[in-house]
Amino acid sequence: MTKINTNSMILDKYNVTKSDLLGSGMEADVYAYDTNEILKLYNDMSDISKQNSLKTFYSNLNSSSLSYELPYIYDTFVESNTLVTIEKRIQGSNLQSVFSDMNYTEQNKMMETYLNATIELKSVKIKYNLEGFTLFNDNQVPLVKINSWFDLLKELILKKQKVLEPYFKEDVVNYDAKVDQLVEKLSSGYEGEYALIHGDFYPGNLMVNKSGLVTGLIDFGLMTMYGDNLFDIAIGWVCFDMYNELNANIYERYLNIIISTLGEDVRKRLYFYVLIYSYISANFYSRNCKDGHYQWCVKNLNNKLYWEAL
Repeated sequence: MTKINTNSMILDKYNVTKSDLLGSGMEADVYAYDTNEILKLYNDMSDISKQNSLKTFYSNLNSSSLSYELPYIYDTFVESNTLVTIEKRIQGSNLQSVFSDMNYTEQNKMMETYLNATIELKSVKIKYNLEGFTLFNDNQVPLVKINSWFDLLKELILKKQKVLEPYFKEDVVNYDAKVDQLVEKLSSGYEGEYALIHGDFYPGNLMVNKSGLVTGLIDFGLMTMYGDNLFDIAIGWVCFDMYNELNANIYERYLNIIISTLGEDVRKRLYFYVLIYSYISANFYSRNCKDGHYQWCVKNLNNKLYWEAL
């Protein structure tokens, strides 16, 4: 039986129709289950142990201080060899889908709201133990070496280096010196404030209502960590309009908002975290580094401005 037919049978069993589809991501199709719940049908990119870990993680977050909602998983199970979860439904539309319809002033106001939502995530209290400062240790980083968040980032880079080096040596100018510089900086240790890091804070994961208010942040996972909140701000900046599809100068406009809000002192750390993220995530979507995301990462790693600020 094909995956399509299996999914149709599952939807029929739970009185969900194809018209209830809310969206499709890399791992799952998301359907409206009722007013307050969604039903997710996963592909082979996830497994029940990972979703059970997320279920425990979400249930141990104290987000009472947030003005918006975080995900919650009510149930995880396997139906006809398909992983299924039933989760809290967060009302609204993702920011990515509505941003292009806003005028210049509305966009600027929305970017300010977006930044405030990122900063606000710092208030979440974690009762769940992020072993090794990360939610998932899929890269099999040796936890015995992890004493700070920078230790985690350094070990991720060293682990990735074995896979990415053949590609980066061809595409990244002065690759060896650059990776040494990143490792050296991370080896100094992290002594800043610790907070929950979403790790994929971009407009597609932020839900907003028709009034432009943030209603929720979804899809914690692979890059969810415990460290510097500015990491999320950096990723949110460069991923707001990654490929300049809006042709609206978002890169410079949002950076100006960040600097005017948090001060000039954060600029160097923003650039540093963009370099770290570009290194770590280069093969997230293509193991042989043949996709647009890899090229975007290479562009960042060849950006002289970022390196001169270190």
